[in-house]
Amino acid sequence: MRLLFEVQGVVHAPLQDVRARLFADAGESGPHRLVDREAGVIAYWGDWWYRGEDSLHPHPEGALLVHRVYNIAPQGNWAPYLANKLFLGYRARLRTALRQRIAQLEAPQS
Repeated sequence: MRLLFEVQGVVHAPLQDVRARLFADAGESGPHRLVDREAGVIAYWGDWWYRGEDSLHPHPEGALLVHRVYNIAPQGNWAPYLANKLFLGYRARLRTALRQRIAQLEAPQS
C-alpha cells in the first residue's frame, strides 16, 4: 500500500460532535469498506488500485480530519498514474472536497 495523497483540515467543533456526524451515515464494515468508530477511521477501496481513508484526530481547535488516498494495486502499480492522467489537478480537487466536507461538519444541524 503506497500513500499517494494526503489532505487535512481542522473542523472547528468538538471532536465527539464531529465523530458523531461523520459516522452518522457510515454504515458498517463490508467487503470494500472499513468502519472503525473507536479508532475514528472510515476506509473504502475498489478492486484494483484505490483506497480512500478518512480519520479523525484531536486538535486544539476541534478535530483534525485527514483524508488519504493509497495505491493498493498488488501488481502494475504504475498503471493508475496513466489511467488517471498522472493525477494532474487531483490534489486540488481533494483539497476542495475536504473544505466542503469540513463546512458540512461545522454547519449547524437542522
